[in-house]
This record gives sequence, structure tokens and C-alpha cells, in this order.
Amino acid sequence: MRRALIVPNQFTFASVLQACASVEALDLGMQIHCYVSKFGLDSDVFVRNALMDVYAKCGKVENTVDMFLETKNINDVSWNTIIVGHVQCGDGEKALALFIDMHEAQVRASSVTYSSLLRACATLAALEPGIQIHSFTIKTIYDQDLAVGNALVDMYAKCGSIKDARLVFETMIERDVVSWNAMVSAYSMHGLGNEALSIFERMRRTHVKPNHLTFLGVLSACSNSGSLNQGYAYLSLMLDDYGIEPCVEHYTCMVSLLGRLGHLDKALKLIEDIPFEPSVMVWRALLGACVLHNEVDLGKTAAQRVLELEPQDEATYVLLSNMYATSKRWNNVAFVRKTMKKKRLKKEPGLSWVENQGSVHYFSVGDASHPDIKLIHGMLESFNLKSKGGGYVPNSDVVLLDVDDDEKIRLLWLHSERLALAFALVRTPPGSPIRIIKNLRICLDCHAAIKFISTLVQREIVIRDINRFHHFQNGFCSCGDYW
Repeated sequence: MRRALIVPNQFTFASVLQACASVEALDLGMQIHCYVSKFGLDSDVFVRNALMDVYAKCGKVENTVDMFLETKNINDVSWNTIIVGHVQCGDGEKALALFIDMHEAQVRASSVTYSSLLRACATLAALEPGIQIHSFTIKTIYDQDLAVGNALVDMYAKCGSIKDARLVFETMIERDVVSWNAMVSAYSMHGLGNEALSIFERMRRTHVKPNHLTFLGVLSACSNSGSLNQGYAYLSLMLDDYGIEPCVEHYTCMVSLLGRLGHLDKALKLIEDIPFEPSVMVWRALLGACVLHNEVDLGKTAAQRVLELEPQDEATYVLLSNMYATSKRWNNVAFVRKTMKKKRLKKEPGLSWVENQGSVHYFSVGDASHPDIKLIHGMLESFNLKSKGGGYVPNSDVVLLDVDDDEKIRLLWLHSERLALAFALVRTPPGSPIRIIKNLRICLDCHAAIKFISTLVQREIVIRDINRFHHFQNGFCSCGDYW
């Protein structure tokens, strides 16, 4: 078009910029931005919105913000672009704040707005804002919108309310493969393997064709519930009946399934049989299983393979250190920590957080900075005293420090998830569910302690760790002590 000396207009630029955004071609988008300025079209709202979208999709959300603030004739597309941009860049809190500004500016939200905001709530595990956005959709024509419905299922599941996720799913007038995938993954994430597989079989009966993400949810459900035979069966079904070649994520699920059940030799054999070069994910799954079963030699091999692919992977060094500490190999622990220090790698601190009345409260192990810390310690001390005659026996082996047992037991009661739980018991309404998010895997002793505490407080306690959800109630956990 340029060689033919045809003068481009605002529709030309808007279309070409949309193409740049779709393939994340930042350099080309910036060149076209120069053309836009040269032709005096940078004030056109359609062109500016397309430019904002290019920068947002390419991770330059600060450029999007600058253009948004400079734009005089902002429309609903402008608002959606900047909200979606922040969600894609992982700043869900800012996206939610922008939605409030959009609402106050009396700009009508669309399906794109609501589905993006629900995705932000899912990422943040922010249930209260998610419920509020759901209420907004009920008052609009988007109550039965397919994209919004799918986002609602995902949001409720990732915020710990699996019953609400199922309720939304069942009331959807229309469902596509994304809807079914969301529900299968939701049950898998909550460790409810039988329910996940039941939804999948129902999906097959409705003649909706599953895709690779469907089988990822199915195999993940098998892994989370320890269903080995079903895992093998669905892996075969995936290839034989649907012609879907397993990818690295599917093999990772199978390695995790075999490894967690203690079949470490079979897990290693499966890795060797993968028809392409195994990725970091696969070796990390094997390493996690070795840590769980304290198989030091194989764990060391798995760690070496991870570090060959990602030399700066601090999580692998931490797992290796923990495995040595469990085996009381303190010299090896010291060597790993010295290596981490030399490489300037730091262990990710364990954090737990809980939402209350629109505010998020964060806790780290041994944290004494919270304003309610005296009440929190008092609550934990009460549970500690009651536990001594209640059947809970502290497992000091999970404290991977070379200190005496009394100090280990004291440190157990200062774990971040227990601090968050005590705060929630102090500050949230009696009888209401407690939802806690943790950035690492919940430890064995905290799992046992919280099962005991659930018998005392008569409240549902939901903890989402890095791998899955745990629902504690009346002394039991939904995971069946398998995670």
C-alpha cells in the first residue's frame, strides 16, 4: 500500500496496530506510532486505542497509561484497553481500582471489562471484589454472556468457593470447551478427583470435543488424587481417541502422579521415554517426589538436570537443601546455602495472607509486626495448650534447622498460615468460612494442626497453597492427607 503511494487513514493504522498487538510486535508498533504522528492521526480515538493496546499487549503498560491520561476523548474501548493491560501485566489491584474510576465516570462496562476483572480477582484470590463484580453482571445484559460465565467459574474456583463455581456452571445457558475445562480444572485444583473425572465424562456425553487443556485438567486431577490406573487410561484415550499428542505439561502430570505414589523408577523411565527433550517442569516434578520420599541420590540427579537448564533456579536449591536437612546431612545443607549465597540467590519467604473487609493482611513466619499480634499469639497459645490433650502431636522434623526439639515446636506455632488463621479467627464473623492463601506448599505439621483446630472452631477453613486447595472441617481435609 505504501509502495503504491496510497495515503493511509485512521482505519488503516487502527487495523495494522491491531495486527501488531495480536503478535506482540513492539518494534513494528513503535515504528507505526511514528507514522501515526507524522500523518497527524495520533489524536484519533480509534488509533490511540489501538496504540494503547499494542503497548499493553507487549508489556509496556506504563506507555498505555501515559497515552490514556493524555487522551481527551476517552471511550469504553480506552477504559477496557487499560484495564485489560493491567490484568495481563499481573497488576489486578490496579485494574480493580480503574474499574471504580470507570464506573464513577459513568462509562458502561462490557463483556471484556467484566471477564478481565474476574480474571484479576481469580489471580488475587480476591473473593469479595469478585462477588461484587458478579452482582454488577446480574444487573446487566452480560449475566448469561459465555465469556463472563467462564470467568465466573474460574474466579469462584480460584478464590476457594468450589460450590459457587459449580452453581454458575450449572446455570449457564450455553457452554463451550472453555466452560468444561474450567470446571474440570476447578475440581482438580481442589483435589476432588472423582468430581473432575465425572464432569469430564459428562462433557464427552454432550459431544463437546476435549482439547489438550481438558486432558491437562484430567491428568492433574488424577495426580492430585493418586489415581494411577485412571491416569494411564486417560493418557491413552487422549492419543488414541482424540489424536492429541501429549506435551510437556501432560508428561509432567504423569511424572508427578508416579512420583508422589513412590514409583520413582517408573517416573524416571517415563522421563527417559519422552519423545522430546524433557523440560525443567518434568525434572522439577521428579525432584519434588524425591524430596517427599527422601530419595536423596535420585533427587540430586533431578536437581542437577534442572540446574543444567536453569542455573539460577532458586527453588531447586531450596528443595535440595530441604532434602539434605531431612536426612540430617548438615554439611550438604551448608554447601547448598553457600552456593546460593555465591550466586546471590535467596529463598522465597513463606507468606500467607487473608482478606477481611476489603483489606488483605499478610503474614510471614515469626512475623510480629501486625497490630493484632498479641491477640494472634494468645489465640495460638490457647490452641497449643488444647492440642496437648487433643491428639495432635507436633512433627518437629518439618523444621529444617539444626536446633533442639523444644525450639522447633515453638517455631511451628509461628508458621505464616497459623498466624493468618489466628488473625481470621479473631477478626472475621463467627461461623463464616476462612480463606487463606499461601505462596508455598503447606507443611505436614501445619496440615495436622489445622485439622485439629477445625474440630475446635467449627468453621470451614480453606487454604490455597502453591499446588492446590485444602478444605478443613471437623478434623478432616478434602485432600485425604494426600498432597
